[in-house]
Amino acid sequence: MLSLVGLSTFRPGQREAVQAALDGRDALVVMPTGGGKSLCYQLPALATTDLTVVISPLIALMRDQCARLTSLGHPAVMLASGEDNQTALEQIRGGHAQVAFAAPERFASPAFRQALTQRKLALFVVDEAHCVSEWGHDFRPDYLRLATIIAELGHPPTMACTATATPKVAEEIVARLNLREPERVRSGFDRPNLSFDVLPFDGEGSVARKRATLVAGVEMPENRPAVVYCGTRKSTEEIAALLNAPAYHAGMPTEQRTRVQDAFMSGETDVVVATNAFGMGVDKADVRSVWHWALPSSLEAYYQEAGRAGRDGEPGRAVLLASRSDLGRLVRFIQEAEVTVEQVASLVNRLRAQGDLELAANEERDRILLAVAERAGALTLSPGQGGRVHITLADRPLDRGRVAELCRAAKDRRWQSYRSIEHYADATNDRCRRRQLLDHFGDPTPGQPTGRCCDIHDPPDWLPPITAAKAKGKKAPIVEDGPPVDEGELSALKAWRRERADGKPAYTVATDATLREVIRRQPRSSDELLAIKGIGASFVDKHADSLLELLAQ
Repeated sequence: MLSLVGLSTFRPGQREAVQAALDGRDALVVMPTGGGKSLCYQLPALATTDLTVVISPLIALMRDQCARLTSLGHPAVMLASGEDNQTALEQIRGGHAQVAFAAPERFASPAFRQALTQRKLALFVVDEAHCVSEWGHDFRPDYLRLATIIAELGHPPTMACTATATPKVAEEIVARLNLREPERVRSGFDRPNLSFDVLPFDGEGSVARKRATLVAGVEMPENRPAVVYCGTRKSTEEIAALLNAPAYHAGMPTEQRTRVQDAFMSGETDVVVATNAFGMGVDKADVRSVWHWALPSSLEAYYQEAGRAGRDGEPGRAVLLASRSDLGRLVRFIQEAEVTVEQVASLVNRLRAQGDLELAANEERDRILLAVAERAGALTLSPGQGGRVHITLADRPLDRGRVAELCRAAKDRRWQSYRSIEHYADATNDRCRRRQLLDHFGDPTPGQPTGRCCDIHDPPDWLPPITAAKAKGKKAPIVEDGPPVDEGELSALKAWRRERADGKPAYTVATDATLREVIRRQPRSSDELLAIKGIGASFVDKHADSLLELLAQ
């Protein structure tokens, strides 16, 4: 049976999950990234001619899995923006498709729901099921509708899969999806072939040291293919330029994201710089290293993204470039995501007044407000026309006390996530990184690394010597490897340096080597200045405006 998907042996937990599906039972499958969750539903899907529906939050995830099944000769289709959905629907109705991949938003389409009613469902799969839980790191209100959809479809055998469910999240998944006495499959969370390094970067020149470490580390052949995760779209573009690698984030056109993903999967490029939009959906087995330029929002998010490395069982590295300054960004995200009783009440009042109770709800804040209002009993949500959400208002006053309770709970959960990643990345934290991760996910078994464990037990001596010294906060000599520069341009910068030194030794502003690198790179912003060896935050504060003005002339 395993030969259907080109494999010969089961991994831990897979056999139990497959058997539950074949027996028509519900299942909760919690396995680490790379543990083989997809086989748990793909194998039983291919053992029948009935339809298996796989719900996934990311187009990238669906595209990879759909392409793999079709390449093996198995009829699979996917429905998502930018795809040929009409042909996919025809394949479902006509009985040709065995597996249909779809985003949860797709259930807003009456045509899709109607097509599903014409087939017997062998299995309904909720992948990345932590998205259904407000305790999960990637909560998505659209997932809250899946329990209703499952019931409408007659509650076919349902399998919920996730890589990052803490015990609390796992219980909420079972409750939210109304799983019936599910088979609970929970394999160990350890990834023995991965090492976990946290490298601290703070103080003067920390951004330049951090950039140098990333460049040197990613350039090492043993660390490629590599994925570099950034916290914002802007930093994704900047780091992509630094590494001369493609960027990937949700703000890019669909076609461009597809090209980047395809180039990475095929080996045409072996480095991608991305936001978490690239995270869950990329099933590339030979990624050797995953780098985090910025702190992710939670330890669950970090472990899932780090787990993209070493899925083939060969050694892989997860490297977190930690800066205390990142914490401010996370605090800002928490504050921006906060919803209040007044905001929920305002939304409900607006809905009562407008009469048309279908919303596009494209903004994340609107979706969160709707989800809170629904939890408080003020309304119920169901799929509407054309991707909109249909709202049915309750015939009773808003329970402001319940809303306040829900708002507080959501805020508390976000702060708990913040504290977990803050503690993990703390430079003064001397607990084994692997042990911290296993404890967080409720796995008491001892970690069993097959190579290096983490920076606590095994200092990261794999870094190039100069970069390693910088990562430890030591001074390192500036090494020039660029072409000669125009002496006239260098003289102009030296004259500028003398003026800025204001009677002090010239080297207190910048060395000759740094000036030559400025000429080679021709920076146009403070961030580009910080990427130059020998330039730190203090230099930027004192001299950036003056130097950039001179360079512009």
